[in-house]
Amino acid sequence: MANDAVLKVVLLAYPEYSEYDEQGRVVGHAVDVLARVFERAGREYEISLLPIARVRRGLVSGELDIWLGLNNQVGLEAYTVQGRASFGRVPVHLYYRQGEPVPSWPDSLHNRSIILITNYNYSLPVARVLQDERLVVDKRSSSSHVGAIRMLLRGRGDYLLDYRGQASAAMAELGLESLPHIVVDEPPMRLFVSRRRADAAELMNELDLAFESLVSEGVDMDITRQ
Repeated sequence: MANDAVLKVVLLAYPEYSEYDEQGRVVGHAVDVLARVFERAGREYEISLLPIARVRRGLVSGELDIWLGLNNQVGLEAYTVQGRASFGRVPVHLYYRQGEPVPSWPDSLHNRSIILITNYNYSLPVARVLQDERLVVDKRSSSSHVGAIRMLLRGRGDYLLDYRGQASAAMAELGLESLPHIVVDEPPMRLFVSRRRADAAELMNELDLAFESLVSEGVDMDITRQ
């Protein structure tokens, strides 16, 4: 595959970090950071925003070349090469109501109810805990982050499991102060290249080197903070 081919890069939509502007362009902090990497590597690229199911299909088929995200997909290593560079960590929080005892992960889940976001992918260590039948966890779901917080506050679940960024945005929308929580995982954001590319390992190393050269110059490459 020619080095001058335009790389098809994909991100998940996230306000202020990766979103479409009024002209239909992909903009945001994550987009700006990624641009530095591809420009340093001398690679042409185009970024699109897709839901996770389409990201997975595209990486498996080779329709997509690169994804910046979390290793929260079972079997991800089988169809992608993972970069060594970390673009920052994304905390997964377990939220609880004011006045309740501070939970212990995962022991406090035993015989309790937990609110999850519908069709959401948490990190693999967290997913393994949720699948542990010995904990006898009552799993409840909400189709939105705002709805999940409302469920927690109304007592329709003992705990809420969510990524910090989405939960913080939802609490701001509701005009709430941050709910008490503990951090249960902090998975890193990394690049993943489709193994359908014959040069997948070579390309991944090239991008890692570009990232490392920027960091060595003092460029802040952490997309989880602005």
